[in-house]
Amino acid sequence: MTYSLKKWDDKDFLRIRDFLAQTLKENPKTQNWLIDRWNFCRYFAHIMHESFEIWPETVGIWENDHHEIVAVVNSEGEIQSHESGVAFFQLASRFDDEFMNELIDFAEEKIAITAEGITSLSFVLDQNEQMERLMKSRGYELRDWKDATSCMPVVSQLPVNIPDGFRLADGHELKERAQGMAHGRAFGYCTEEQPGEMMPERCYKAMRQAPDYRPDLDMALLDQDGVIASFTTLWYDSLNRLAVLEPVGTLPKYTRMGLARAVIYAGINRAIDMGAEKIYVGTDRPFYRAIGFKPVYIKDVWLKRWPI
Repeated sequence: MTYSLKKWDDKDFLRIRDFLAQTLKENPKTQNWLIDRWNFCRYFAHIMHESFEIWPETVGIWENDHHEIVAVVNSEGEIQSHESGVAFFQLASRFDDEFMNELIDFAEEKIAITAEGITSLSFVLDQNEQMERLMKSRGYELRDWKDATSCMPVVSQLPVNIPDGFRLADGHELKERAQGMAHGRAFGYCTEEQPGEMMPERCYKAMRQAPDYRPDLDMALLDQDGVIASFTTLWYDSLNRLAVLEPVGTLPKYTRMGLARAVIYAGINRAIDMGAEKIYVGTDRPFYRAIGFKPVYIKDVWLKRWPI
């Protein structure tokens, strides 16, 4: 069977979202993105990195003779600000070296970043013999850091212990400006109130337009002044009966109070009510291990730099 590269159009966002869910359904061991990352990169990261308009030109979509998607090459949208371009593969199955090299060629042309006469590209790839062999043959070097995904099976409601002085709210009540400020404070890029519309406020406004956004799964704990102290958003994949946490954050002055665990568990309980049987998060940090998550797969990161 032959595979052909097609140009992106707006309908492909949902086609690829469905492809990600379906490949997981057909092969639970697949290490493609989950639907949260696809939604979040397009409707949050691309706003933050001002790559919403240019990103489609960097997405490669390969179809079979029946116009079914078999492979996607994409970045997360950090095209302008990252130390190198970062490419990901979403694959329907294992392919031969010739086809995989075609995907690598596309990423080197469309996703690599050139600055000061040097072009750089990283790949985040499954850990297998073929990927390792292809990367080494093309001059890529294995990096120290990894890209991890963890999972927690759920069968019943989890205990939600909210400390005195805090209360639970969701996206029906939360305002984008307050969410943006909380995100900025939690991740250290906003420290005080700013006049006018903030970039993270625009991100949250955009995120609410994502096809799989659900306000009842957009959770926060508010302090006694109504300020967001800890937050998470969950994305529910009904086909695979799973939900994913993205993002999760707590304001520095409220860490180590059990707030993150409480808001995460509250969100998970709502996802359980919708039918979720597994919860995922894109990290293997010790905090998540402590609240019940275990790593299910880890991807390698390969980097290459070459002069233009």
